Amino acid sequence: MDRFDKELLRHLQADASMSNAAIGDRIGLSASQISRRRTRLETQGVISRYRAELNPASVGLGLDAFVKVRLHSHSKASSVNFRELVSSLAAVRLACAITGDADYLLHVRLKDLQALAAFINEQLLAHPDVNEVRSDVVLELLKDDSTIQLD
Repeated sequence: MDRFDKELLRHLQADASMSNAAIGDRIGLSASQISRRRTRLETQGVISRYRAELNPASVGLGLDAFVKVRLHSHSKASSVNFRELVSSLAAVRLACAITGDADYLLHVRLKDLQALAAFINEQLLAHPDVNEVRSDVVLELLKDDSTIQLD
């Protein structure tokens, strides 16, 4: 990956809707050169997808929370069952298997505290493999940056 690829990626991370011509103007390449580089980066899996970033509150999702989940057992079946549950839950933005006092960390986005309570009680605690759930509600978002730093 050369400096032009890195510049192309920086611009796409900032605004994925930028045209090849606009990116080319900014980094000193033609639109066709940008198109070829972009296609190659997509084919190589460096660029995995394009998406629009929405304002959660504007679509009725004003509550962010981190939910820690501990399972009853660490069996493969329990893990598979829980992972299937998580993949089916629209409120879950991010799910990670973690070390420490919990088995999983979920980042969820919901309407309000009542929706969080329902999510915990009706979705997570109702699952037979879930032993314990603890949640932390985000009071203020200090930074939300999903860009990958390129040197």
